[in-house]
Amino acid sequence: MQAESTQTCSMTRQIWASKNTKHISIHCRFLTHICCLSNLRNFFCEEGLKTALRLLPCNEKILESKDSYQICCKCCELGVRTGRDQGDCEPMTVLDKKCSEQFTNCCKRAKFLSCDAGFKMGDDERCQDINECLSSPCPKTMMCKNTPGSFQCIEGCEFGYIWSMKYGQCRDIDECAILKHNCTHGHRCENMPGSFRCIRESNCGTGYQVDPVTQTCMLMNVNRILMNAGKPGYICKNVPGTYKCVPENCRFGEKFNAFYGRCEKMQCRSGFNLTLTGKCIDINECAQKPSPCKLSERCDNIPGSYRCVQTFTCSEGLEMKDLQCLDIDECAIGNHTCLPPAICKNTYGSFHCECPTGFIFKYDTCVDDDECSKGSSICPINSECRNTPGSYVCDCTSGYKMINERGICEDINECELSPDVCEQKCINIQGSYYCLCKEGYRLNSDKQTCRDLDECSMISNLCQYRCINIPGSYKCICPSGFTIERGSQCRDIDECHLGIHNCPVNNICVNLQGGFRCHSTDCPKGYEKFGNNRCQLNARWCQKHQNNTNLRCTVHKPVKYIYSFISLPARMNIPTEIFRIRNRKLSRNQHAEFDLRLINMNDPYNNSSQIILDKFQLKINPSYNVHLIVTRDLHPIDEIELHIYMKIFTNNTLHSISVMKLFIDINQYDFNP
Repeated sequence: MQAESTQTCSMTRQIWASKNTKHISIHCRFLTHICCLSNLRNFFCEEGLKTALRLLPCNEKILESKDSYQICCKCCELGVRTGRDQGDCEPMTVLDKKCSEQFTNCCKRAKFLSCDAGFKMGDDERCQDINECLSSPCPKTMMCKNTPGSFQCIEGCEFGYIWSMKYGQCRDIDECAILKHNCTHGHRCENMPGSFRCIRESNCGTGYQVDPVTQTCMLMNVNRILMNAGKPGYICKNVPGTYKCVPENCRFGEKFNAFYGRCEKMQCRSGFNLTLTGKCIDINECAQKPSPCKLSERCDNIPGSYRCVQTFTCSEGLEMKDLQCLDIDECAIGNHTCLPPAICKNTYGSFHCECPTGFIFKYDTCVDDDECSKGSSICPINSECRNTPGSYVCDCTSGYKMINERGICEDINECELSPDVCEQKCINIQGSYYCLCKEGYRLNSDKQTCRDLDECSMISNLCQYRCINIPGSYKCICPSGFTIERGSQCRDIDECHLGIHNCPVNNICVNLQGGFRCHSTDCPKGYEKFGNNRCQLNARWCQKHQNNTNLRCTVHKPVKYIYSFISLPARMNIPTEIFRIRNRKLSRNQHAEFDLRLINMNDPYNNSSQIILDKFQLKINPSYNVHLIVTRDLHPIDEIELHIYMKIFTNNTLHSISVMKLFIDINQYDFNP
């Protein structure tokens, strides 16, 4: 298309045979032009987006007249700057829809952008060209020229030669091949080392000959021809390629005689005068003052003379009195053809009919003059012209009133004239008005009354938990244990952190989604408590009961219990990691084994412990770091107690056992995203 190939759009007029074909052609040409303009706007918009995403400044000079380039480039550049500053990439309401979308897309891509090869990041967070020539990358015999993103090594050559990177030397420029010559039509260009020459291929024509050196056409010497071409009364002149003979100029009153080849004096017969152009014209003797005829005679001009004609009659409209023709007043005696309402006006020798104001003379009578058909300027703006017999009236259009007769049509403020015309808001406009509703309401089909909008049913996920519609708005509520945040988000209240719980001193307060739970971490017999969540096997206790078969410490007795408490939401991405065990580095002769066991659960939906355990998975890395992953959705339940047994083997012999006791609480509330 024209927009893609030339970056311009132009309309060409075409002539068609019939009117219908011409009508269709005009529509097609306009549609094609509109399509071209739309594609051209999209093309420059894409160029602007590419510039901003390359972290280059928007081109202010070359494309300063292309609005779509500037707008798209600036909107994307704003998004890139916001994204690189770790700003919020949410759409900006102050921008229009398209610019806001470009802002958001460029903002999200900003952190992945980098400068192209040959460019570096400047202090203004824009990519700047690297001047490679500063590091002298070219050989000493060549000159370095910096280019955007790269450089060129240029060798100086003599006129007619150019440096070749391929051959590493100056090569002849073929001016004929690249059309860098001045040979004219009829010449053939022939390339020469460092130059070219033009060779003539066609004749020069009559009166010219070819110059053997310059190959140009030279004028032939025709002086000898002119010497033999002269004739009596003619002047011969040399012209390019030939000659021509013209008659000699004659003086005023003379005329050139082509037969004798001489100028001869012109003579006019009596009653004619000679003009400057050499023509004889008739003399109008009747136009002379005084007239050559008597007062009672009429002078008639004839070719070369005149004649006086005696007359005793007066022309129509005149009457003879005492040998004088006097005017007849047709209007006074009623001898006229003017029909009412026309008025008769007497003139010398005749009369004419005049029409009163507001009428025009047409078809031998006075008809009403339709002033309204003469254009819209006769009446003020916002009015319509109404014709009347002999005059017209200006009527203001609906919504306007006349201030003074044929003066100004002023807008009627319907909102002030009828305050109850709209239920909530009335906006006056020129010639009319329209009704608006307050925020949270919508205009009914009668365009006057308003109805409340149920935002909760119209917009999904308007609130994170529950939406309640109220007149003109809505309200978001959260379950107990949560506070409302930013009008729609539910933020959990951390009772443990705020100290608003009732857990005993020896218990651990664990914050849940919408509440808290008190956990006791009493250590079993033979274990000593370290901190709030760790029980370590007591060496003294083991030594004291080493002879007791039921109580003595063996390698199968865990060396420590570690308590961990986890609170999970009812809705989360699956799979997801909820717990991790990081082991110290084991020696080469050691390895670890892990076992996941379900100790306790409270599931109102399913009583199968195996189904609950299948929703968890242990993922063991080569370094014996363990990740506990939830692989399936969990139902809101009171509590799940899992134990992870970690066994350390030395030379394939059990060395020690550690138990991680996990207490998992699932949020009972299902929140929107």
